[in-house]
Amino acid sequence: MATIDTNYLDDLIKRFRGYKSITDTQSLIIVLGEQANRDKEDNRKLAVLLKAEKKADELAKARATARRLMDAEKSKTRKIETRRKIIWMSAIETMANEDAENERMLQQLRVKAFNEGYVSDRDKDAVKADVGL
Repeated sequence: MATIDTNYLDDLIKRFRGYKSITDTQSLIIVLGEQANRDKEDNRKLAVLLKAEKKADELAKARATARRLMDAEKSKTRKIETRRKIIWMSAIETMANEDAENERMLQQLRVKAFNEGYVSDRDKDAVKADVGL
């Protein structure tokens, strides 16, 4: 005879009842789970459905874990890239402050970047003062 984890079954029924639209499988779990007198065949069907539902839950948890790992890795990469850009720009600005020719070249690059669309429209207000506008 198939063993049924009644606590898990009760949790599933509560969860599925809260869904706006349920699948046929979820609907069958609710129907079979709420039957007062299930026969051997119903218990077998319910056991198979519960096993499949547990596997689906495990898959969802594994996917969520993988997604969190991927997001963390992307975030780490973005932080490294941002730090690298800040370090280089800081070094270039320091270099420009120490030499007039370097300052002139940096100013030319800023104006060119501003005028040729390398600075987005929403960011132009933040950098207008740097290009003398």
